[in-house]
Amino acid sequence: MRSIKKLFGILAILLCCTACEENFSVDLSDRQFIRLNKQAVSITVGEKYTIKAIPDTLGSASKTLTWSILNPEVASVAAGEDQTAVITGLSEGSTVIQVESTDGSVKYFSDLTVGKDRVFKILAIGNSFSEDAIENYLHDFVVATGQKVLIGNMYIGGQSLEGHWLNASENRDAYQLRRIAVDGSRGSINNQTLQEAIASENWDYISFQEVSQRSGIIDGYQEYLPQLVDYARALTTNPEVKFILHQTWAYAQDSNHEGFSNYDRDQTKMYEAIVDAAWQAKDLAGMDMVIPSGTAIQNARTSYLGDKFTRDGYHLSLGAGRLTAAATWFEAIFGNVLGNSFVPDNLSEYDVMLVKNAAATAVATPTAVTELTEFLYPEPNYFELNSPIYIDFGTVETGAPFNNFRHPDDLKLSELKDAEGANSGFAIEVSEPFSGMLDRGLQNALGMPTTASQDMFFSDGIHIPQSGFIVSNLNTSKKYTFVFYGAIGDNDTETRYTVTGKNEGTGLLDNDNNLAKLVVIRDIEPADDATISIKMSAGPNNSQWARFFGVNAMLILPEGMDVPFAKNAFELQHPVYVDFGTLQASAPFNFFDSPWGAPVFDLKDEQGTNTGFSMTVTDRFNDQNHSGAPTNTLGLPGEVSRDAFWGDRGNPTSGFTVYNLNTDATYQFVFYASRWGVGDNRETQYVVKGATEGSALLNASDNDSELAIVGGIKPAADGTIDIVVSAGPNNDNGDRFYYINSMMITPDGYSVPGM
Repeated sequence: MRSIKKLFGILAILLCCTACEENFSVDLSDRQFIRLNKQAVSITVGEKYTIKAIPDTLGSASKTLTWSILNPEVASVAAGEDQTAVITGLSEGSTVIQVESTDGSVKYFSDLTVGKDRVFKILAIGNSFSEDAIENYLHDFVVATGQKVLIGNMYIGGQSLEGHWLNASENRDAYQLRRIAVDGSRGSINNQTLQEAIASENWDYISFQEVSQRSGIIDGYQEYLPQLVDYARALTTNPEVKFILHQTWAYAQDSNHEGFSNYDRDQTKMYEAIVDAAWQAKDLAGMDMVIPSGTAIQNARTSYLGDKFTRDGYHLSLGAGRLTAAATWFEAIFGNVLGNSFVPDNLSEYDVMLVKNAAATAVATPTAVTELTEFLYPEPNYFELNSPIYIDFGTVETGAPFNNFRHPDDLKLSELKDAEGANSGFAIEVSEPFSGMLDRGLQNALGMPTTASQDMFFSDGIHIPQSGFIVSNLNTSKKYTFVFYGAIGDNDTETRYTVTGKNEGTGLLDNDNNLAKLVVIRDIEPADDATISIKMSAGPNNSQWARFFGVNAMLILPEGMDVPFAKNAFELQHPVYVDFGTLQASAPFNFFDSPWGAPVFDLKDEQGTNTGFSMTVTDRFNDQNHSGAPTNTLGLPGEVSRDAFWGDRGNPTSGFTVYNLNTDATYQFVFYASRWGVGDNRETQYVVKGATEGSALLNASDNDSELAIVGGIKPAADGTIDIVVSAGPNNDNGDRFYYINSMMITPDGYSVPGM
């Protein structure tokens, strides 16, 4: 560089001297000047670079030029046509490129740096399908071989060849250039033109692809691909650049993409059309190679994984789908993907070998499907599950023993660990999409950390009627029990869970402010491919405005194991008193002031003993009032008889759930309700449901002395009892008002003193 600066200094002095002549006139007719289009060139050993000399148009542009390298051990130079030369890196070092005329009248220099390690540079001009193919695992495959790669993706979602050509011909800055650097770091530059991107690096490979719905139709290739290749060829600096056509994949058989109708919604027809169009296009545009990602995906679909290579019916699944495309690119460009050591964390070695075989056979036989006969069944997993597997769904992580599935868009969660920390080899992945994540900070009464109950995967059942998981790599000789917990801080939500292997089970769960209810589906045998599917949807009783459903946590248990949440063995001997409303009664009453939720944990009995019982509203009341009896003959404090929760005909039922009861005990429920100063019948019905069920009626109008009693109630198997409050059959109020001021939980048959 110092020698170049001296040369420019001498040239500047000469020009100044010329300007100092008395007549201040300059004769340019004999001026001869030449420069290079790059003042500095950086390449690596083995890399070639085209540099161009640009003569002054006022001088002689027809001079014969000679090229040389100051240190010929670092690089070689070979003259080309149209005053160009090709530089080839030979060894690490820095030197100078020189160009001069044979008569010595003009001369110019550029600095040259040659790096030690060859860096392969790949640029895709595409859309989300190029994102699927090269932005995730291709860099890892290359690094695993000890080689270096720079990857660029000129990204516009859903862009067609026609769109790329319009952007090129009008030099539109419409792209986001996404780069994966040699060290694996990622970055992006917005508002890029194709001209800028192609000229920015000495690309070894430049690829094009048609938009997916038109990838099996030849018209776009015929009209736009040759123009795009010519455009890129004129801009590239690599004389050995290879132009790639990326052959994309057919949609999933059940894809809802509107473009699937171009192929009569037939996957095989779409695949064959894509292959036919791609190979015609290769010849008509003079492409150097086709990367048959679509054939690799079709090959992989013949394996035990089947048609599970997309995440939404057309974009590739984040695990095996994207890995298959990346493996195909690696095989086509670098070769020997079967010998590549890269195995991502989210897939088993067996499935990675499946993917590599799909890619290798696709490159070897790109226009026909190769059946992967060695992968018709999954690799056997002989792991015997003896401890529960806990899974927490949501971004708020829960510590061991939970496995954390953070987001529905995450990769497959593999190598699930049981409660003892043993690696089961089981995996879980989203098979049907969810709407996203909910975090409502909800607590639970199961003994799980709050981090497990506060957030969930959920779906808006109106727009996504069904979501699901696949649990894979199970031991096909065993049966499993699935336990689901879901809690949504809303009203009238219910989730249906259906678990299917060789047999099927289903269950319904009321998610409303759920503290501890579970769905338990037992003895499910995996299918032959070692998978069990889990489908979720809004249950038949779900009338929430968006039909929300979902899951917060899941357990996988071995056959016959009891649900591993501690049961309450507390033997109730004294009443538990509950006061509803905002006027707080003193002990022994447990205070419950929210008609919409706000759980109360660890209810205390009359003696102040902690029962372990919990309670929350699971069917919202309208509100609370202070319109009850100012006094009463039952010995209840005025704060109890004066305020109440209430509902009406617009909200025909309300209620709550009591959790963590002793399943070996039988309970009695005593209800008091009062609405003072009214003359109509405001009869209220109380239905109490557990393993057994009972009901009672009470007219709340001007009531200061009557109770409703429901006895003989055993809790459900999960230790819960539901109380449903509604207008009774004799209620003749026009608005069907109903009430609850207080409730007592007692041992069955207990006689409450003074009542």
